[in-house]
Amino acid sequence: MCSVGDDGDRHMPSNVFVQYYDTKCQKCKLETPIVLLRRKDSYCKDCFLSGTNHKFKSLLGKSKLLRPKDRVLVSYEVGHPSTALLHLIRSGLDLNTPKKLRFEPVFVFLEDQYHLTKDERSQMITRAIAEAEKLKFKMHLVSFAESIMKDDVTIYLNHLNLNDNDGDAINNKFATKINNTNKKEVSNILRRNILLSIAKKLSCKFIFTPELSVDIAANLLTNISLGRGSQVPVDTGFCDDRDKDVKILRPLRSFDKKEVALYNVLHVLEPVTVRQTQDNQYASIQALAKQFINELNENYPATVATVVKTGDKLALDENKVAGNCKLCKGNILKPTEDLTSDESTSFSKLVSNELPDHSISSQERYEKVEGQFEHKAQVDNEYCFSCSKISRFLLSDT
Repeated sequence: MCSVGDDGDRHMPSNVFVQYYDTKCQKCKLETPIVLLRRKDSYCKDCFLSGTNHKFKSLLGKSKLLRPKDRVLVSYEVGHPSTALLHLIRSGLDLNTPKKLRFEPVFVFLEDQYHLTKDERSQMITRAIAEAEKLKFKMHLVSFAESIMKDDVTIYLNHLNLNDNDGDAINNKFATKINNTNKKEVSNILRRNILLSIAKKLSCKFIFTPELSVDIAANLLTNISLGRGSQVPVDTGFCDDRDKDVKILRPLRSFDKKEVALYNVLHVLEPVTVRQTQDNQYASIQALAKQFINELNENYPATVATVVKTGDKLALDENKVAGNCKLCKGNILKPTEDLTSDESTSFSKLVSNELPDHSISSQERYEKVEGQFEHKAQVDNEYCFSCSKISRFLLSDT
């Protein structure tokens, strides 16, 4: 990823950061820059803000999915990305030019911060509602735990029924059954399904999620690690069109953390923040991938964009799709006579564990092992590979 060798520091100028601040904004060439992105791109305040707005609107415009008066559910989450997304939408709606945003946003806060106390959750919700009202938006509230326990979605305005045992109810449902990696996978699937249910109840055709480039890159690595390679285009692309009626869009996927944070600072916006838990980075595949991408973004920021662009080039041949997974609704590939990577690993393990029997020929030993191996081309499975690993724990609960 980086061509600089062990002695690369001596080839790098000592004033690599200072020299950009000694020059003018690289866009307008007039003003003194106050923002430095990717360690090399310097902008003045006006150029940075106009560029940020342009990037947001151009990504929506290129897709050509949104039509005037379409209702769009905007998924609100605490932190800088959601605050920036709210302000970008308000700025686009208030324009008096042909580039004005013409869809109708509906904001929903799916509350799932169960590591907080009841009072902390109540304060968080109050601040989220105030943040939306400041930008002349209404905030709909939905409880993640309540939606799962009732197997139905209840939408509230300005008030949410909070229970001290919400977190325990979630943990009791999954913690004793599955490991942290699968628990996180299930939570993500359930969250997506709940958002789709809310969108349908509120007559929304689209859903905006506040995922940044680092989130997209981490999801790409996670998907590949968990055997969801065929789902990379919908899980990390701009549009997730697995559902026939509602599409999930990611309008911030080309932004990084520094950009949205500086956008909020320059607009004097105060994001809703909460106390975070100190999770073990080795506790799950998701946490490990996120930690790796965050460190990569800190040391080699341009590499994260490369990972995202690589994901954009991945596509699935529709002729190879047999159907949709019962749990995640992702693609299930048609069985073939060729071994998959998982089957090849399983076969190798089977051969390695087989004690050698020198009383028979090598061909006979091979045929014996082959007879013990079940090729999945002959198995009718209604789950994708990844979900098949967790479906047996959830059949009684989903």
